[in-house]
Parts: sequence; structure tokens; C-alpha cells
Amino acid sequence: MRAAASLILCLSLSLAAWADSPLEQALAVSKDGPAYKFDLDYSGKDMVARMRVDPSLPEGQRLVLVSPGRDDLSDEAQKKFEAMQAKSKGDIWCAAFARNIPANAEMVSETSTTATYGFTPAATKEDGDMGKAYKHLTGRVTVSKERPGILSYRMYAEKPFKPMPVAKIEAFRMDVSCAAAPDGRTYIADVSINLSGSALMQKFTESERQKVSNLVVLPETAAGQR
Repeated sequence: MRAAASLILCLSLSLAAWADSPLEQALAVSKDGPAYKFDLDYSGKDMVARMRVDPSLPEGQRLVLVSPGRDDLSDEAQKKFEAMQAKSKGDIWCAAFARNIPANAEMVSETSTTATYGFTPAATKEDGDMGKAYKHLTGRVTVSKERPGILSYRMYAEKPFKPMPVAKIEAFRMDVSCAAAPDGRTYIADVSINLSGSALMQKFTESERQKVSNLVVLPETAAGQR
């Protein structure tokens, strides 16, 4: 009886410690809050531009080109902008990465103010075709110990892999830096993606960076957005 009681106590203490871990606290933060309009600086192979995003506008109109002028964009840049405009929702919250962090994520390092966890990213329907590559990637998330929230998120390939028979990824890396919005939620302030490989016997290299700035709250939003 004493042995059983001791075992139950140890298990209870272990579960309580896990429940209070910095990662669990960060993932438990509410995704709700006011919506914001913001500036978006994009830099890629086909386009370098500043845009403004307003989630209160109708879908398909939320992304507006600030500079350069629409007529100054190349044909490829026009296509890139139109594709971004069609799917832009204004969702910039780092809490969205919670869906890709599995329960078996393990702490790999910590400081007095942060904790970093490693894992294999979990794919969801929301990740689309990109999710098919997650089993080949390594994930890292850094969370705050002081005020629960995700501070950075990273996915990278430790070795080349083939997501499909006709394609090979030689290198992949995505780095996300988060910052605190006025209401305290962390948002994607800076994200860079670097990818190289080959498809149908043709080599390719892709690189893009997006930076979010100048958040302005939309006071008419009640529950806000996720």
C-alpha cells in the first residue's frame, strides 16, 4: 500500500510539473484578441515590396500594395502579389504554431528567461501539401518563462530528402521571430524561408523574407481573430 501510494504521488508530481512547464503555459495562451492592421515588407526573387494588410476589409482585398506602384511590378511580381492578395487573412499570431508542436516535444536548452524545445513537426490539414514534408524536418520552439508565449519557431532539414519521386530537397530552413503586440500576444515579426533542391532534373533555389511592423489595433473588432 505504501509503495502504491508513493508511486501515485510521484506520478501526480510529474504530471503537475509537466502541466506547469513553460511550453504548456505558452500553448495554453488564448488566441483571441483584437485584430490589427499592419505593414508587410516582402523580399523575394520575383518581388521586393511594401504592402499594408487590413483584416477588416473583404477577403481578397485585405492586402494593398504601398510601394512600388502596381505598374512598376514585373509580370512575375504581379502574379506573386495577386497570389498573396488572394490568400491574405491578416493572421500573424505565433500561437498558430501550437498545432504543429506534438505532446512529446522535449526541452533541449534553457536560460533564466526562456526554454527551447525540440520535436518533429506535426502536420495538420491546415498545412496543406507543405505538411507532407514535416516528417523529414526538425522543429525548435523557444517560449518565454516570464510571460507565456512563443518567442521563436524554426523548422529545418538536417539532411536532404525526397518529398516526391521527381523532386529532392537539398536544404530547407524556416526561421520565425516573434514580438509582443500591444495586447500581449506574440505575432510573427520576421520570417525567412530558404530552400534549394531539384525537380524534374532542374535545380532551384528559393529565398524569401517577410517582416511585419506598425501594428494598429482595429477598435471595432470585438472577439478579434485567431
